[in-house]
Amino acid sequence: MRIPQGWYVGEDGSLLQHEDPTYNDRSHYIQLQRNLYGCKQAANNWFRHLTQGLLQEGFKQSAVDPCLFLRSDCILIVYTDDCIFFAKEDAVIDKLLANLSASFQLEDQGNVQDYLGIRITRDPTTQSIHIAQPGLIASVLQDLHLLEDSKFKDTPSVGILYPDRDGINRQDTWNYRSVIGKLNYTAQNTRPDISFAVHQCARYSSNPTALHELAVKRIGRYLLASRDKGLILHPTHNFKLDMYVDADFAGMWHREYSELRECALSRTGYVITYCGCPIHWASKLQSEIALSTTESEYIALSMASHELLPLRRLVMELHKHGLFSTPLSTPFSITHTSTLEASIVYEDNASCVVLAHRDGNKVHTKHISLKWHRFKVHIRNGGLKVVKIDSAHNWADIFTKPLSKVKHESLRKFIMGW
Repeated sequence: MRIPQGWYVGEDGSLLQHEDPTYNDRSHYIQLQRNLYGCKQAANNWFRHLTQGLLQEGFKQSAVDPCLFLRSDCILIVYTDDCIFFAKEDAVIDKLLANLSASFQLEDQGNVQDYLGIRITRDPTTQSIHIAQPGLIASVLQDLHLLEDSKFKDTPSVGILYPDRDGINRQDTWNYRSVIGKLNYTAQNTRPDISFAVHQCARYSSNPTALHELAVKRIGRYLLASRDKGLILHPTHNFKLDMYVDADFAGMWHREYSELRECALSRTGYVITYCGCPIHWASKLQSEIALSTTESEYIALSMASHELLPLRRLVMELHKHGLFSTPLSTPFSITHTSTLEASIVYEDNASCVVLAHRDGNKVHTKHISLKWHRFKVHIRNGGLKVVKIDSAHNWADIFTKPLSKVKHESLRKFIMGW
């Protein structure tokens, strides 16, 4: 550790304050005997210490996600210094907490109800799980001065956002980046219905104009009418991973901004479901320019598959540890995913579906980069199945473009249950 500014090492090795507060002693360093909070190594040292303690309790660290620890009777998830224990019996968790208390200072906060600002509740009458972030949404509305507003919006986005380089300056003083950060956290955890709108606004965080400010406030007015709502999950007993994927070909193109590369990019949207419930979703721009609708859909399919495949390995790992009622009989192998029932990938572009199952390329698609073909081996091995679906029932459509009120509410009902 470098000597702090304004201090120096005395002859006896002690740390002394220099008369010049700007003095820098670059000839000596301090060797720490124990970890200090705030050092760049602190987080890694803490996690290694925690991992060692959990391994001694019989846990095995996941090969897919290092923050997941598995035991035949318990699951442990770690987020920095917050942990969640899942077990079928309370006695298992109580005994584990008692054992860990010998080496760690633990605070038992009871059942999972509020974790990292996310409220989790069960409805025994409907056998559903409700996940929401009312506190964070209220904070966003307060930042935007909309808590007492009565102007609601039916959709979070009115259209495509552009740089607006000749637009007028912002009119309000609230912190644009701070609000976008809160909206991003909300969209990634409990409100997939605002993902597209938030991603659009986030792209202009460095130089927002009044146009972008109004777009953020529209998201706020959309959340105003549903501040207590989130995901309503109705899990089935079918342990399957499926996915909906969509793309919007060059949806940002505009004559006024035609010289900008990003305005020629297509947008990818997808949602991955497990037991019929959404568990992961995204709305993002593609990294390269697609030359056709088929190519943009194919790139979206490949991007989404790269997120789906690690999740398949994770589910297989959970099955291997006997954490479900019907564990897989075939031993887990990180290189083979065909032991899990094939994931159905729903795609609304017929040409993309054909291209995904064809060996080789036709004349009009031979230019597509090799990196987008990597998922095909999993189709041949039976791990993935790409099928055609009608656009009206493609959940991923809500992540790629602005929608009318009717279609937005229809897809929201599919994904979020309300």
